[in-house]
Parts: sequence; structure tokens; C-alpha cells
Amino acid sequence: MLRYAYTKRHHAIAATSVVGISSIVLFNTEDNHTFQEQKKKSPPSALITPKTIPPRAEQLTRLSAGETYDILVIGGGATGSGVALDAATRGLKTALIERGDFASETSSRSTKLIWAGIRYIATAVAQLLRPGTVLHPIESVKSFVGEFKMVMGAHKERKVLLEMNPHLTNWVPIAVPMKSWVSWPPPFGHPLFAIAPVVFPGVMKFYDSLSGFTCPPSHLMSNRRAKRKFPQLDEDVKYVQVFYEGQHNDARTCTCIALTAAEEGATVANYTEMTGIIREKGDKGPAVGITCRNNLTGEEFEVRSKAIIFAGGPFTDSLRKLEDPDCKNAVKGAAGTHVVLPGYYCADGIGLLDINTSDGRFLFFLPWQGSTLVGTTDRKEDAVSSPGPPEDEIQWILNEAEKYLSKDMKVRRADVLSAWQGYRPLASDPNAAPGAPVSRDHIISTNPDTGITFITGGKWTTYREMAEDVLNRVIKMKGLKAGPCVTDTMPLRGGVGYSRNIPVQLVQDFGVSEETAKHLARTYGVNAFEVCKLTKPSGKKWPRFGNVLIEGYPYLECEIEYCCKNEMVVTVKDMLTLRTRLAYLNSAAALEAAPKVADLMGKSLGWSKAETKRQLDEALAALTEFGGPVPKKVGSKLSAATLTDIRALFDQFDLDKNGFIDYQEMKMMAKELGSPFETEEEAQKTFKKMDVDNNGRVYEERFVQWWHETGPDDKLRKELGNKFKFSAEKLGTGSESRGVAFG
Repeated sequence: MLRYAYTKRHHAIAATSVVGISSIVLFNTEDNHTFQEQKKKSPPSALITPKTIPPRAEQLTRLSAGETYDILVIGGGATGSGVALDAATRGLKTALIERGDFASETSSRSTKLIWAGIRYIATAVAQLLRPGTVLHPIESVKSFVGEFKMVMGAHKERKVLLEMNPHLTNWVPIAVPMKSWVSWPPPFGHPLFAIAPVVFPGVMKFYDSLSGFTCPPSHLMSNRRAKRKFPQLDEDVKYVQVFYEGQHNDARTCTCIALTAAEEGATVANYTEMTGIIREKGDKGPAVGITCRNNLTGEEFEVRSKAIIFAGGPFTDSLRKLEDPDCKNAVKGAAGTHVVLPGYYCADGIGLLDINTSDGRFLFFLPWQGSTLVGTTDRKEDAVSSPGPPEDEIQWILNEAEKYLSKDMKVRRADVLSAWQGYRPLASDPNAAPGAPVSRDHIISTNPDTGITFITGGKWTTYREMAEDVLNRVIKMKGLKAGPCVTDTMPLRGGVGYSRNIPVQLVQDFGVSEETAKHLARTYGVNAFEVCKLTKPSGKKWPRFGNVLIEGYPYLECEIEYCCKNEMVVTVKDMLTLRTRLAYLNSAAALEAAPKVADLMGKSLGWSKAETKRQLDEALAALTEFGGPVPKKVGSKLSAATLTDIRALFDQFDLDKNGFIDYQEMKMMAKELGSPFETEEEAQKTFKKMDVDNNGRVYEERFVQWWHETGPDDKLRKELGNKFKFSAEKLGTGSESRGVAFG
């Protein structure tokens, strides 16, 4: 109880400090500071002594010591780490294990938004207005109320996360261009939403009100201003609606949640996997612990606990099957692909949102870490750990982007710096009737035989609320003595005493570059001073200190040493994917930096040459799974060529530049490109496939259709693909590889 009293007092002090800072900068985006804050005296952040975290080896010693914990959490994503933090700050003896690194799955592969869910309001209204509501009014209303409550909870949690953690989060403006006063086909598939452009400003003010107007205010942008602000747009707009959502580096936020739990006394171990359940009476009775394995050494041991909580995200069912192989599934995976493009696709740090893509999905263009993040897709399938995205989905995103942007803003396949897929957990009650709807809200359920509780579903934004909900239930069910939840008033690791002036202090005190200073402050908070103490002379006039890991990105070599000694990183792969986000920003740059990272980690952790090589090989294999500028066409059905590529090819065929290709131009260009027709009959047959109107003219739109419809079995198409590096291997083989026309 003494530890709890101290913890509560500590958080009260921290909350006062950080809320005071946050209230000044609430409406700032990532790189903007208010005049008032510049005048405000910076707190003595450099004098704050950071909390130390026991190294991983010590955490494992504690875990295997035979003591009984109050709470044992399986899963080190956002929700599991949040449960561990909540439990530790309530005075409960807590342990957390994760089979990989913290945030190694879903929690690192999001759209990077802390968003309250405007889409969910729209979908809930659309469902309420469907004809089925007349037949099942009570169920429809309940569903609508449930979705609305989820959105209200998300608004509250968004506010908490941004106010408590200005070092990890920022507001990002998102623009929605309205090209006409009537949108058809209507968004969300309901005719009523055809008038969305008319009512959208009012809807967004209502959306602002749900958070008590604590977010930057939504506003309109005129057509004239939109032209200046968004030269990327393909045509005039009636107006542009701008609203704000939160944004963060998701893997860093999750890692900070886990590390903060460790700061508060929880035993936290990554690369530790549950292998079985220990029950009170052999194979019967309630669970009293688990067997687990150190995935780095293979050592196995037992951990005992009064309560066990599964928080495995989309992999929760694999945990549940260890306690009951015949259990009904509770989670359905929804895969989403994201693509990273150069930063110039976003204007002045403002994102774009297409609310009515060809298949009804939302498509975001978001500024993130100096690049442009575009996504996401939505594909229902069982979750896998590989980040490798399907090439078809990369192509779909690029194709949608091309339709959205100006024709002189060419979207090339070679512009893809990185791409990945992640899986959202869609929760369903395992005891519900067949065909019951899945939910984006969370569910909590307890196995009556083992007493193990699992939580799944939900959203990144509501991780803290989910942790509080499941812990409240478990505390009551197990009769544990615990204090109240305090996580809504405490900052995460590096947040106590944080000031937005820290980047200036880092530049002045340590001689690092401004870009690096901003990166360090927004990654480590007040602990950035500890990182900078490890910097070495650069040998340059400026910056005088801090050697970058790779040119073009702000990551420093000394961050490797800091993370190895203070943040439990143990693999080269994790350093490149999660602790820095280099693989998610530029997969080729990550591959180039991998040998240097392996060498630096080897020195910090005392690896042998053999272990350093093994780590490097493992990292290189993992990095090649990410998408990049070169398409991976195995199993793909879409063309490797973007619309820009095909238009460029059309321009080469259109020799006289009159806007169409005729029969003679087709023959001459085929010969010029080294693919002459063997007979006149063959040439006529090919042109006939293009000239469906039979008027001797093939316009650009028809040429694009021919490219996708004919497939790589066509001789000319195949030869052109080879000539322009759209090889048969990249395109797939046979008629299954036929493309689809752009929407």
C-alpha cells in the first residue's frame, strides 16, 4: 500500500506538470510552436533524473524466481502493455511477457492516427437507415447506440493520449476535397449520403463537439486557397473541409507504455513466449500459472499468477487454444496495407482524405516522419506475422492515388519507399449465434473452467480504456486489493517535465542538428538528454556532434547504444523496424544500414562475430519482406505498371501526338521497340483487340483498358512488359494474371 500511495502522488505531480504544458500547445501540429510558448521559460528538463529500468536478464530472473504475481499479461502490444501499466500503478504485483518485441505485430502497423472514428458514425447511420431496420428496429437501434458509445469513448481517449504525451503525439490537419455538391455513387453505399458535400461542415462541427471542442477546430478552405495549398489535386473543388486527428509513432508509443510499466515496478520481458497452462489439479481446475520459453536461449520456466489475461490482438485465439484446443474463435483478422511515398505528396504537413474510393474504403494521404503515408486497404483473412504486403494492394493504392492527384503529379511504382501490411482484430463473441456481426469495439470474456480472461478488438486510440475495463473486471472477479486507475492522468516514459523547447536545448547544449534534435525529443522526451550524452564528434563544422545512421534520416548511431542499455532491444531486426522506423519509411535504406546497426549492437551487447552475423542475416531476411520500389509479383493479378507508366508508353506510340494511336503507328513502334510483328495478319489481329470501336483510332483510355484486359499472354503486351521491365515473372503467368481496369 505504501508503494501505491507513492505512485499516486507521483502521478499527480506528473499530471500537473504535463497538463500545464499541454494546454499551451494543444492546437499545435508537429513542428509549429505558439508565440506564447516561445516566451514561456523552459522547465529544467535536462536536470530530471530518468528512471532506470532493470535489464532484460534481470527481468527474466525475477520472472522465473517462483514468486506468485497478482496479474500476468500475455501480449506486449498496446492493449497488453496498457493492462500491465494500469495494474502496476494500482499497486498490483504485475508481469508482462511478449513473444517478440513490444509492438512487433498490429500495434506497429497502423495508419499512425489517434482518431476518434468519424467513419464509424457514418457507417452506423447508414446501417440505421437501411430497410432492415424496419424489420429489426430494436437490434438496429442497439447497434447504432453501441457504435456511438464507442466513438464517444474514442474522443475521450484521444484527448487523454494527446494531452498527457505531447512528446509522442501531435495534431495533424486532414483535408477532404469536395469536388461537387452531390457525391455519386454515394459514400457508404446509402443514397442519403449523396448530399454529404452539403452537410459535411455541420457534421464536422458536431464531431468536434463530441470531444468538447478540445481539438483544433474544423474549418473550410475555399477553392482559391485550396489551389494554392494543394497543387496535387487533379481538378477544381467546390471547397475543402479540414478537420484534425491525433497522430503518433505507434511502435514508439507502445514501447513507451511497456517501458513505463517496467518503471512502475512491473516485471516486463520481451522475447518470452507462453507454451502452456498450469492448472490447479493437473489438467483440471482453474489456471494458476503458465509455462513459457525464453525465445533467445530456449530456456523454459514456470510463472505463477492469481490472474492471467490474454491480450494477443489478432492472435488471441492461438493463445486461447493452448487452454482449450476446441474453443470457438473470437477474432477475425482484417488486413490493411500501407504504402510510404516521398514527402512531397503531402502539402505543408496537411493530410488528405478520400472518403469515396472505388470500393468504398477511406484512403488517407498523411504526412509522417518526413514522408507520405497512404492507406489503407481492408481484407478479411487470418492474421500472419509477416509484414509483406500483397502487390495487388500496393497497386490498388497507387491507382487510387493517381485518380485523386493532378496528372502532372505522376505516381510511379518506383516512388514506393516502403510498404507493409498489418492485421486489425475484429472481435466476435465466441458464444454468439453463427453469423453474428464482428465488432471494431472490444470484447472481454472469461473461461469459466480456467478463469483466464481475454480481451480483444478495439482500436489503438482506446487501448487505455480497454486496459482499464478488463482490469476492473479481473480485480472484482479475483477479489484483488488494488487502488483506482490513474493512467488517465499520467504521462508515458519521457513525458514528466517535457517541454516543446527541448529540441532547442538539445541543439544549444549538445551541438546536434535541428532535425535530429526534433526527432530525439519526439522519440525519447526528456530522456533525449541522456541519448545526447552518448553522441560523438561528427568531424564537421555543423552539426558538431551526432553521427547519423544513414544520410537522409535523423537517426543517430548513439541511439543504438542507448536502446541496448536502457530499453531492452535485443535484435537488429527490431532496431531497424520498431525502435527506429527506418524499415517502415524506406526499406532500401534499412537494408543499407543493417550492417552498421549489427556492428554497433554487437559492441553494445557483447555479441560474438558468429552472433553478429546471425543477427544481420535474420534482419536482412525480415527487411526483404517489406515492399519497396521494385514490385514483387508472385501471386499478383494486377499489372506491375501504374497508370503513369502506361500513359508514358501510350505517348511513345502516339508518334504524331494527335491523341490516338493508329494502325501504322502501332506497327512502327512495335518495330522500333524491338518487337516487330511477324505477319500482317498478326498485326491486324492485335490492333483489332485495341480498336474495339472499329474506327482506326485507339485513344489513351482504350489503350489503358487493352493493357489490363488482354493480360500478359498477348505477344505485344508481353514484349512491351519485358522491354519496360514489367516482366512475365512480375506479371504472373497465364490468364489468371489479367489486370482489371482502373476504377
